[in-house]
This record gives sequence, structure tokens and C-alpha cells, in this order.
Amino acid sequence: MRASALYKNKIFFGTDDAFSRSVEIVVTPTIFAGLGWLFDRWLGTSPWIAVSFGGVAFLGKITAEWYRYVGRMSGFEEEMTADRPTNQRGLDLAEEVDDRLPTGVTLEERGDR
Repeated sequence: MRASALYKNKIFFGTDDAFSRSVEIVVTPTIFAGLGWLFDRWLGTSPWIAVSFGGVAFLGKITAEWYRYVGRMSGFEEEMTADRPTNQRGLDLAEEVDDRLPTGVTLEERGDR
């Protein structure tokens, strides 16, 4: 039986693969820019292919990380709501507000202060 993601996060706090992801964000566009540079040399063009390959690779990695983050956070939210006990005290019901003032109290200012 697999442990929940929240449970794993408590046990292995700080051992996420953030370093490898950050290296991927740097290395992948560098590799693509290098391939673009080779195409530029082969075609005899300016560095536009290298810049475009590197930029597309960078945007692709950032987009992938965004969707990975959103998916992971939605999983955490689902686990948190699933583990939450049911509300037995009626706190989810609309609160009734009593706007009446106690007897003898008015909202008019007194002039004899």
C-alpha cells in the first residue's frame, strides 16, 4: 500500500528533486541552443536558429514545470480535503447575524461628554 504524498512529504522533507529540475531548466535549453548553433553554421545563417531553439526549449521546460506543479498541488489539495473530518458542529452553515441593539442602547451621540 502506498503512503500518501503528504505523509511522504513529512518524512522526506527537503529531499525533493528540485536540484535536478533546476539543472534540467538550464541544461536543456543549452543543448537545444547548441544544436541550433550547429544548424546555423551548416546553413550559414545568423544565430537566429540557436536563439529560437534555446528559447523554445526554455519555454517548454517552464511550461512542463508549471503543469507538474499544478498537478502536484491539486493532488495535495485532494488529499487534504479527503482526510478532513466531516463538519459536525454546523460551521459550514450560514451564520445568522442579530442586528438588534440591547435595550436602552442607541447609536446617537450624547452631547454631555
